[in-house]
Order: sequence, then C-alpha cells, then structure tokens
Amino acid sequence: MMELINVNQEVLNTKDKVKIDLIKDGQEFLEDFQINHEFLLRSVSIIYRYLSINQKIPQNLFKFFIAAYYIIERHPRAFPVHDSKKKFCRMFGIEQTSLEYCVDKIIGALDMIKILDDKNFPYFIDRKSDVAFKLTKSIVKCEVDKASMNFMLYHQPLNSQILTESIITEIMFEMKIFPEELFRQFYDIILEMVDNLLIDHNQYVKMQEKYFI
Repeated sequence: MMELINVNQEVLNTKDKVKIDLIKDGQEFLEDFQINHEFLLRSVSIIYRYLSINQKIPQNLFKFFIAAYYIIERHPRAFPVHDSKKKFCRMFGIEQTSLEYCVDKIIGALDMIKILDDKNFPYFIDRKSDVAFKLTKSIVKCEVDKASMNFMLYHQPLNSQILTESIITEIMFEMKIFPEELFRQFYDIILEMVDNLLIDHNQYVKMQEKYFI
C-alpha cells in the first residue's frame, strides 16, 4: 500500500514539474514580445489554471499563451479596446482562427464571461479571480438581501428589473467599477445575478400567495 502511495506521489510530482516547466517556457516566450509585466503574469496564471483543469497538454501551448494575453488585455475596464483581431494576430504571428480556437477553449474551461461592446469588440471577465467582478457580486448580494428584507418586513414591492437598474447605477455611475459605456452588457449580467439570488424569495412569495392570501 505504501509503495502505491509513493508511486502516485511520484506521478503527481512529475506532472507538477512538467506543468511548471511549461509555464516557464510560456513566460520566456511572452517576454520576447516585451508585453506589460503585470499582463504577462496574469496570462501565465490563466494557462497554469487551464493546465490544472485539462489533463491533455495542447499540441502548441504557445498559442494558448498568446490567447491568454489576448483575454487579459481585453478586460472591460480597458474599454475602449478597438484594435482589430487581425492586427493582434499579425503582431504575434498567429492565425486568427487559431487565436479564436484557443480563446474559446480557455474561457470555456475557466468559465469566463465574454461580452461584446456596441462595436462588437470582445471583452472578458474572470469570474473567479477578477476583483472588480467579485466586488460587483458582493454589492448585488447586499442590495438583494436588503430589498428582500424590506419586502418581508414592510411589504415593499420587489421587482428584479427595477432593482437591477438601481444596482447598476450605483456600480457604473457612482462607484465607476466598470465603464458606463458597457451599461447594456452589464445590465444583463447583473439582472441574471439578481434573478438567481431571488429564487428563494420568489418561492417564499408563491408560498405566501398560496397559504396566507
């Protein structure tokens, strides 16, 4: 039994070493393009997480590092980023179809949010690590909890669309967490958050209507 544990540990250590070596190779590859150091670190972090989820290492991992940088560069707070995909691909020597493939694989595996601005340029949000998005989620939860309590104690009407408008006004116009030019896109994101948090509330309302009214 102990021998089996040791063998498994050796396998894990080998996989971790391979992963670290690949990450270092990707770091050196991106450094050749003299990109922003902070963006480089975040790009490498994305690929590290991607490799942790996917057992199979992509045949050309360098293309995935380029795609990770593309994702990092296009955070909503960087709006407007209206450089063409063609220009980006030319700079890194990658086919547009390859970039799109790698981006789709990464955002799918890491459950990232992709939005398009009014000119159809993409932006990406990392649900798990993005500080601005985490702050937004915290504000939404706080406001939904407060509105639910007002409904239960004071019978104030609770409408998800009206509540979303109030929240997004606070987030984008008062706190300026995200650019106001992306109001429409973030309205949909926040409305979905609100609706999900109100599932229990809506069930409570239905129960009230059934048994107490």
